[in-house]
Amino acid sequence: MNMVEQSCRKARNLLAKGELSESLGCIKTLLQANPDIADGWLVLSEIHAANSNYHAALMACEKAIAIDPENPEVILQFCRCALPLGSKAEKIRVYLDQILDMSIDNAYQLNEIGRLYTSLDRHELAKHLYLRAIGLVSEEPGFFYNLATAQRFLGEIEGAEEAASRAIELNPKDSEAHLLRSGLRRQTAERNHITSLKASLAASGLSARDRVNLQYALAKELEDLGYWDEAFYNLQIGADLRRVHIRYDVQYDLDIMQSLRKTFDADFFKKNRKSADSQEPIFVLGMPRTGSTLLERILSSHSEVQTAGELNNFSQELMRAVKSSGANGGVDKLSLIEFSRHIDFRELGERYIESTRMLTGKKPHFIDKLPFNYLYLGIIHAALPNARIIHVHRDPMDTCYAIYKQLFQNAYPFSYNLQELGQYYIAYRRLMDHWEAVLPKGRIFHVRYESLVESTETVVRGVLDYCDLDWQVQCLDFHNIRQASTTASATQVRQPIYASSIGKWKNYRAQLLTLRQVLSEGGVLV
Repeated sequence: MNMVEQSCRKARNLLAKGELSESLGCIKTLLQANPDIADGWLVLSEIHAANSNYHAALMACEKAIAIDPENPEVILQFCRCALPLGSKAEKIRVYLDQILDMSIDNAYQLNEIGRLYTSLDRHELAKHLYLRAIGLVSEEPGFFYNLATAQRFLGEIEGAEEAASRAIELNPKDSEAHLLRSGLRRQTAERNHITSLKASLAASGLSARDRVNLQYALAKELEDLGYWDEAFYNLQIGADLRRVHIRYDVQYDLDIMQSLRKTFDADFFKKNRKSADSQEPIFVLGMPRTGSTLLERILSSHSEVQTAGELNNFSQELMRAVKSSGANGGVDKLSLIEFSRHIDFRELGERYIESTRMLTGKKPHFIDKLPFNYLYLGIIHAALPNARIIHVHRDPMDTCYAIYKQLFQNAYPFSYNLQELGQYYIAYRRLMDHWEAVLPKGRIFHVRYESLVESTETVVRGVLDYCDLDWQVQCLDFHNIRQASTTASATQVRQPIYASSIGKWKNYRAQLLTLRQVLSEGGVLV
């Protein structure tokens, strides 16, 4: 091993230990003496990325690519760093396609390329890359898990179950694979995994995360079989354990929603201000688990509409706009709400549209289905007054129970405690009532899930009229469209519309009594 290789290895070892300053000093010393070493610039990029400085990481990557343009690891690093910035969409596509033209026989690189394509919603290509990786290394459980995830998104449910089962065979402790497999289909008395899930839960040395995953998987399968009491018992164990490991104060979220109502009042919307004129976005929003994925699927079956999934882009661009207007990083969220009154709303709208171009621009309209966008609904109107806003809602008890039983990986921290869940739901309803009151009449189109299920064609025609779209009969054939879906409802939207989830909370009347009392006192139950 020569001196250059030793220096790169030393810098990477320091980085692995979390000693970023020492690692940075080591690699800078090397690059000062040897500026034409591609691996040195790659290490520098890795250090900057570890510090979330993606702009600097990209600059280092571009140096490495200029020196060694055929190095797949350098190109992969560029793509990893470019994704969080959201502004290098076309370059990411070009680089990934360039890698595919290389003769890559490294299974782990193929798996990584697959994950990057997954980030670009190119799930069919990602699936084939995972299969290639498995062809090279057939005993890596992570490859099978990734394959199962891609197949689930693509609606290949049997294949996904087979891949998830193989991942579990190779690593029986993989609780993520257990959870994924349980959610792929409705379990039956003849075909279920209840015995194996109980055995896994009885094992010693389980981490809290693994136990939570397994409890939710078991609760789901027990509910499928109609074992209501046992299902809720296991669900509550999982939810309580999840809540213990989350730092969260529901009152903070309640204060934010109250501050939004006070800040963006009727007087704010009476003022004339410049805005972006794009008619591309269709925002489908509301609480999670209310049927928004179903509506997204129906709408995206239209020839003039594509879905971009659940985008964080609007909130990210809003934060950039607020900071550029004078707020600094040390200001808390409540203060940032006040700052957001004074931003350049036209620029916000234009930057939001541009930021979506990794996934949009192929059709006249795109769907942004992030449920949380109801928080920014007034700001969306100010920035993009021609965007369509569709609010999907359903019975409050069904909504809250559906949220409670869903294990969200990195969102909705209010969902693991029934008291907090009820409080949050009341605040959301008050905020939606506020937006309805202060925005122009008809600005928000409300879709009730129960009506969508019971009178599908009537509701869909109303939605299309609101979006100024012609009627297309394929919108009723949404479940046969081979378009990927990446939400928690990815399996359900492959089925024709069904009504079995309506009123499901009633199987748990006694267990949900606390929730019902909170909602009743909040005035949201009729």
